[in-house]
Amino acid sequence: MIKIFPLCLLLCGLLFTPLQAGVEEDWTAIVALDSGPAKKPTSAEEAKALAVAHLTRQRQALESFLSRYPQDPRNFDARVRLASILATEGAMNSNSAQVEKAIRTLTELEKTPNISFEKRANAGFLRVSVFMQSKNNQGESARDSIVLAARNYAAQYPGDRRGPRLLVEAATLCDDAPKLKRDLLNQALASTREEPLKQRISDDFKRLDQLGRQLSLNISSIRGPEIDLAALRGKVVIIVFWAASSPHSLIWLRDFRAVYENLPKDQLSVVTINLDTDRKALDTRLPVLAPNWPVHFDGLGWEGPVVRSLGINALPTVWILDKQGVVTTINAKENYQALIRKLIRE
Repeated sequence: MIKIFPLCLLLCGLLFTPLQAGVEEDWTAIVALDSGPAKKPTSAEEAKALAVAHLTRQRQALESFLSRYPQDPRNFDARVRLASILATEGAMNSNSAQVEKAIRTLTELEKTPNISFEKRANAGFLRVSVFMQSKNNQGESARDSIVLAARNYAAQYPGDRRGPRLLVEAATLCDDAPKLKRDLLNQALASTREEPLKQRISDDFKRLDQLGRQLSLNISSIRGPEIDLAALRGKVVIIVFWAASSPHSLIWLRDFRAVYENLPKDQLSVVTINLDTDRKALDTRLPVLAPNWPVHFDGLGWEGPVVRSLGINALPTVWILDKQGVVTTINAKENYQALIRKLIRE
């Protein structure tokens, strides 16, 4: 006996399988794009071009997915991903309106009904991250808004491991507000179980504890005699922690050296502490330093006793000491020239 299926079931079977296969293939392709461009760039210009092209591919894939499968359960995830791409493109193009639009989109996604705590937290974390990046280096008011955003996230999503991370990131902007920085670090430490983050917080406390104190340091130099900070009293001292393997260090040192040439050198000393483990790598980059800048090198990298005792966990790190050897700032990568001149006049 031949079994006859209703026409509607036959049609549903014919239509469902290709559509389901299509949506799965499209989503797999979207996830695969997370690995970044397949081609390795050979220059900074090519790297930027590849990044722009890849972001375009991601955006187009997500827009197509949302258009073709509006009822798919992954619609929420796709919209979060798309907001992230739009924010990144906006930042690269200095398009603040596009970045703000992405933040508004993520804010609305957080309010989506019947969404799991995890998905809502993902949207919230991305919103705060984009907001923090968009407001960075914009003054005290922007810093306070970043701190508030981080604290609100930690309160809104208790137990989410990213809350303490955001608090620590916000604390990096508070070197000129030690009490606020310490409060943020304590709040993060009390709410995290992640050992790497605890170690970072411990380092941050070590650096913070040096502020306003006279720094004592007597270390070797591969250029001339030992470095004794006590012997440099009466001069403003710049301490630069750097590595030849850190492009950001090399760029900062290049720019600082140009500024240094116009400063009163008889009232200023520069001390550099290198974190490379390969002496050859260091030697190839020594010309970026002025000839009279001493260099401490122990070959131990991040595990060197000086680095560990002072809590250095990012490069470059720049400290400025006044003429009495007191640490006045533990984050002088930006706007250092005015502070140096002020300390020299005192």
